[in-house]
Amino acid sequence: MTSRARILSVRLQTSVADALDRYCDATGMSRTRVVHQSVAQDLVERTAPSLGALAEAVLPAPRDGSSRPLASRQQRYRDRVREKRRR
Repeated sequence: MTSRARILSVRLQTSVADALDRYCDATGMSRTRVVHQSVAQDLVERTAPSLGALAEAVLPAPRDGSSRPLASRQQRYRDRVREKRRR
């Protein structure tokens, strides 16, 4: 199975295009590769989960099943560390 590449045309300001050309000359990379890597990196950074979302996924929910508001992440982290030390 062959993946197909899609062509995307972009219009760059002259200063950005000149900076891109200088960077490509200095690194030996093609403009296509630089733009491809830059777009991929930007997408990863923008779509990666936030630190808060990761903390919510890692830290346990209250065990008593109550609907009270959750303690702060910092407090839950401290409680979790204390619980581990007791074991």
